[in-house]
Amino acid sequence: MSDVSKTTINLPKDLKKELKKIAIDEDTSLSGLIIKMIEEGMANRNKNDVVSGED
Repeated sequence: MSDVSKTTINLPKDLKKELKKIAIDEDTSLSGLIIKMIEEGMANRNKNDVVSGED
């Protein structure tokens, strides 16, 4: 497993409430949800880079 570092971010209250609801629905923590969303976004970004690089 890769090294983990702690990072603090400030979220608007409404966004934090919505993310907490999603985290509860997905049976995970808020930080777990945010990490999952970042990983999915990076995977999609990398996939798009590969597709666009095929030209």
